[in-house]
Amino acid sequence: MAEETLLSVEGSHDRATIASYFRQFADGLEEDGSVTFSTDTDEVSLTVPATAEFEVEIETETEDDETEYEIEFEIEWSTDEQAEPEQEVLTISSESETEDHQETIDESVDEAESGGKAVASDAEREAEHGGDEAGGESEANAAEDDEASQDTDTDKDR
Repeated sequence: MAEETLLSVEGSHDRATIASYFRQFADGLEEDGSVTFSTDTDEVSLTVPATAEFEVEIETETEDDETEYEIEFEIEWSTDEQAEPEQEVLTISSESETEDHQETIDESVDEAESGGKAVASDAEREAEHGGDEAGGESEANAAEDDEASQDTDTDKDR
């Protein structure tokens, strides 16, 4: 099997910008699974099926008293087979949330089935962020930078 990188962008961004990219991606997943990543020179559009492999990996590496953390989100699917949903539930919460407000993946799926929001256009993203926050890059570039810098992998149909 041949592997091809369709798009790769990496860069540093503030937490609010990174969160915005994840929200835009999540909105596309919730709506119909369609998402588009674009730079000034490239564009990749994908449709994630209703069920796909999902992996979260958290790593730490320490060298010379410096600790580096890495969070990887990976979504993978094949055009030849339909994955079965797993029973394991992942809970993601912030320190500011209480246990009563934690949202599980199952609850997210229930919300997605009740309707979603379309991915924002480049103009909407710029207006939402008050202009260009990516240090001279377009918001579309910054969105892809976030995906690459967070090692968020979405594999195109294989």
